[in-house]
Amino acid sequence: MKKLLLPVLMSGFIVTGCSTIPKNIGGNSGLVSAANYSQIYGNPAQYKGQEVRIGGKVLNVINHKNETLFEIAVLPLDKAARPDVDQPYQGRVMVKKAGFIDPLTLKNRLVTVLATVAGSEQGEVGKAKYRFIMLDMLGYQVWHIKESLIPIDSWNYGFGPYWNYGWSAYPYPYAMDWGWYPMRTSFQVEKSIVK
Repeated sequence: MKKLLLPVLMSGFIVTGCSTIPKNIGGNSGLVSAANYSQIYGNPAQYKGQEVRIGGKVLNVINHKNETLFEIAVLPLDKAARPDVDQPYQGRVMVKKAGFIDPLTLKNRLVTVLATVAGSEQGEVGKAKYRFIMLDMLGYQVWHIKESLIPIDSWNYGFGPYWNYGWSAYPYPYAMDWGWYPMRTSFQVEKSIVK
């Protein structure tokens, strides 16, 4: 019995340990809708009042006397609720938050919001008419793009770097004259989204 209980407990720790969604946008996991932007945009009345997570890039921040509105260009979210910057933008939403949020903390930043769907509203993008999904914010997370240089090892086949020393080059082994040999290391930039 004890042997069976340990794997069950361990699997529970693994499942709960994998949840990496920040608390401020976590919400009540049983209540947060799994609907994506296109589903909500297609029928906002169906999702009215439901908690959703939407993320992307903040395009505009408008401060009114008692509230702040900000416009998000929506990107799909990954399993940790981070915007996926390698995917195309899906559309735009307008998020409302009671009180003041300084535009400097949000404009041109990547964010994920936990919000309730309030409906839709006509607006404009430039001079064009646009129907915005309206959200009432419950919490938000600002993300940053971290760039890392990752080394890439590569190999080549042919004359090695020491082939001009002849077959008896010392201290380099015979195999270095012809065969597989390492080339200079090159690097690639890897982007990741972090808090």
